[in-house]
Amino acid sequence: MSQIQKNIIITSIGHFLVHAMTMILPVILVILENEFSVSLIYLGELATIQILFLGIGGFPAGFLADRFGSRMVLLMYFLGLIIASIWLFFSHTFTMTALGLGFLGLITGLYHPAGLKMVSHSSNVSRYMSYHGVSGSLGLAAGPIYGAWMSSWLGWRYAYLFMGILALAALCFLLTYHREARPGKVSFNLKGKFNRAHILIISVASLWGFAHHGLFNFLPYYFEDAVETSLGDVIGSGFLTGFVLLLGIIGQLGGGRLGEKYPRKNLYIWVVLLNIPFLMGMAFLNGFSLVVITGMLGAVNFMFQPVNNSLLADVTPTENRGIIYGFSAGISFGVGSFAGIAGGYLGELLSINAIFPAMAVVLLPAGLFAILLKKSI
Repeated sequence: MSQIQKNIIITSIGHFLVHAMTMILPVILVILENEFSVSLIYLGELATIQILFLGIGGFPAGFLADRFGSRMVLLMYFLGLIIASIWLFFSHTFTMTALGLGFLGLITGLYHPAGLKMVSHSSNVSRYMSYHGVSGSLGLAAGPIYGAWMSSWLGWRYAYLFMGILALAALCFLLTYHREARPGKVSFNLKGKFNRAHILIISVASLWGFAHHGLFNFLPYYFEDAVETSLGDVIGSGFLTGFVLLLGIIGQLGGGRLGEKYPRKNLYIWVVLLNIPFLMGMAFLNGFSLVVITGMLGAVNFMFQPVNNSLLADVTPTENRGIIYGFSAGISFGVGSFAGIAGGYLGELLSINAIFPAMAVVLLPAGLFAILLKKSI
């Protein structure tokens, strides 16, 4: 097995775990609501805590990946997941759960700068970014399905604990099989590392991140209210959300392949703006029609990631990619985290289906920034 193949396995497991573990929370919101007797506003704050700290974790991870290499950051990442899973397993108060989710977010924030830097060295960056994205989509799809099933069987705490066991296996694989050349001297002076293209791409990614997290943090809750299944509320909404996220694989592969054939700066505009009509339509549908339109949105939404990450590689020298990916992930997840609070207030004060048109409005300036990017590179 070549080192490239080993790297693909490591980054695939790492990316899978980021999204599988963070997507357990949306499907257990109703369970936490009943267990801790809290409102949708407090539940939205939990979602914000998790994603905000995910963003915060991205900033130091970018510097560490450039200075010490991806291997060191991934060691910290897998070990941190194990600790977070044990903490959440023993969490029996709302405060302990919030602290555990914050720590989980901080640790998962370490992954993207290190993993994306590793993948960016591939010979065909667009295609391998799409493969990397597929593993993340599998995690996104598996998270709610697994989380709903495990929560109904043994309880939500065991859902986190068993993910920690998978992280332990990944840590052992990394220690045994991964080798990395020692990084050269890296300057942490940010002057000159960011240009106009970086600023525009990160701005677009931040607004897309807000809409993306607003959509998927509350989608299981919305499915429970708007779609009847024979599986029960928690399992039914978990499986439907998993189905939508599984269709994101089509978007990941499609975005990667289109990025090979067409100018990525042109595609960028379309992969942002195509989300808007689907998000608007979600507010007025229920039942089977809601599942259909949301499934289509799942495919469209995830075309963004390989195009965005490849564009960052296009405009960034190799030695600075850890820092750039770190800042991009940090700001994107940081901004996106506030969709939890915003969605919680919208759902509590208006209605749950008001969240999705609001996310569509957020993507309008993102489309404008994408157009400006096309003219600047």
